[in-house]
Amino acid sequence: MSSSSIQMTVLAKASPVLTSHLEETMCVAGVRTDLDTPAWVRLHPVPFRDLLKAQQFAKYQEVTVRVLPPVSDRRPESFRPIEGSMALGGLLSPANNWAARRALVAGLREFTMCHLVAVNRAGSGPETPSLGVVRLAAPPRLLITMRKADQLEKWQQRADAVAGRLSLFESSGGTKPNFEVVRWRFSYQYKCLEPDCGSHTQTIVDWEAEALWRNVRHHDNWRDLMTAKFEQEMWYGRDSLLFVGNQEQHPHSFLVLGVFWPPDVEYQGAFVI
Repeated sequence: MSSSSIQMTVLAKASPVLTSHLEETMCVAGVRTDLDTPAWVRLHPVPFRDLLKAQQFAKYQEVTVRVLPPVSDRRPESFRPIEGSMALGGLLSPANNWAARRALVAGLREFTMCHLVAVNRAGSGPETPSLGVVRLAAPPRLLITMRKADQLEKWQQRADAVAGRLSLFESSGGTKPNFEVVRWRFSYQYKCLEPDCGSHTQTIVDWEAEALWRNVRHHDNWRDLMTAKFEQEMWYGRDSLLFVGNQEQHPHSFLVLGVFWPPDVEYQGAFVI
């Protein structure tokens, strides 16, 4: 199986997970910039916290990486990155009201969420999009719920096993922080632009959601702080969109990979006047 080199700009980084084999991985989505037409690309698995510091990329960063086709993943955007092949480029600046970032995302086709769910009900395939840009009918509602007890127990057992293995074979100095299981699920509930949309409720897997929770969890009003960010700041006075992607084993089930929230220039101009 031959490899190839691709160039991309990162748009979304999902929270790391521990597999049943105790491997820590994450999914990364972005836009290929080495093609005539911008196209989505998904890198998985990416052991982000185990990458060398020189290879730990940020959102909106340009990346060159050698990839292989996936072993069993039928989603057309998916590739397996080759370990140690990643080279980082520049960051897309938010200057000029996110002009460079807007231009990049504008090259991607927008879908309604209802359409993406419908076309994936028959399963993944070469012509079936598994990543997309979705515009909402109104700002979404943030839901914060406790994960199921059996799921938390399974994840914690994996985290404890990894921590025990590291303590046996590695010195305490210089190792990455232990994997922390977050017991909360953060979700968006919203309506897309499909005229008869009932509504969608989707888990937010954006690493930034967990990062914010870690920053505010010791505050009594941490829920309010997260809601202010994900319901208010990211949407009002913004020309916001969702980046969504489906699950390999459940193609019609989509997750929120991230929020694209550039300033709404028209809104700001009206406000200033």
